[in-house]
Amino acid sequence: MLDLSAAAWDHFERPRNVGELNADHPDVAVALVGEPVSGAHLHLHLRIDETGTIVAARFRAYGCGWTIACGSLLTEIVQGRTLDEAARFRHHELLEKLEVPPAKLACAVLAETALKTALRTHATQQPPMLTRSST
Repeated sequence: MLDLSAAAWDHFERPRNVGELNADHPDVAVALVGEPVSGAHLHLHLRIDETGTIVAARFRAYGCGWTIACGSLLTEIVQGRTLDEAARFRHHELLEKLEVPPAKLACAVLAETALKTALRTHATQQPPMLTRSST
C-alpha cells in the first residue's frame, strides 16, 4: 500500500459518515460501484431534500486506505451541496485535498462514479414533473 498523506490518513483512521441511510425512503438515493481490477467497492447513500440539497451522505467502502479516505472525504464535500453543484463534482477535488498519488487515481474515480451513479438513481426515482397546458 502506498503511504497515505496526512489528510488521507486522518480520513482512513477516522472515516466520516460511515454507514447507511434507509434505502427504502423516497428521498434516499443509493449507489454501489466497484473497481474490478482491485476488487474495491464503494456503497454511497445520499438523502436529498425537497429543495434538491444533499442533506446527508453515508458510505461503506471495501478496499485500500485510499478508497476509504476518498469515500469519507466525498461525503463531507457533497453534504450541503445542491444536486447541480454535486453534478459538477470531479474526482480532482479528492486528488488535491488528499494528495492521492497517480497509482491510486482509481480510488478517487471510484468515489466520483459512486456520486454520479447515486445522482442518476435519484433522477430516475423522482416522479415526472407536471406541466400546465396553455390551452
